[in-house]
Amino acid sequence: MAKRIIDSYQTIQRNTASPGQRVIMVYNAIVKNLNIASEAFGQADPQRFETINNSIQLADKLILELQLALDRERGGEVAKNLSDLYSFWREHLSGANAEKNPKKIDEVLKMAQELTNSWVEAEKQTRKS
Repeated sequence: MAKRIIDSYQTIQRNTASPGQRVIMVYNAIVKNLNIASEAFGQADPQRFETINNSIQLADKLILELQLALDRERGGEVAKNLSDLYSFWREHLSGANAEKNPKKIDEVLKMAQELTNSWVEAEKQTRKS
């Protein structure tokens, strides 16, 4: 019952969010999954590598969605730079997953957190206008 209510609330939130808020939601999901993957490295759980793999793969899918949503025509240099950054993240996460290297995850996580904060600030400025 509670899960259904939460799912309904999240659906309403997604459907009524501004484009900037939707981007923030995706960034938050990326950060959440990278945190899960990073924390799993410190666990003794034999399933940790499955958790790491699943979390990295989900983050990768979300990053790909951001990359595919870029409007390169209207976005110009900013869109190109973001696309390049997203490609770097995806390559870095692929390497982290293959090598089981938590440092690579943490590097992408730090950049994703910084971009999330930038988007949050931009969204605040947009609402003030």
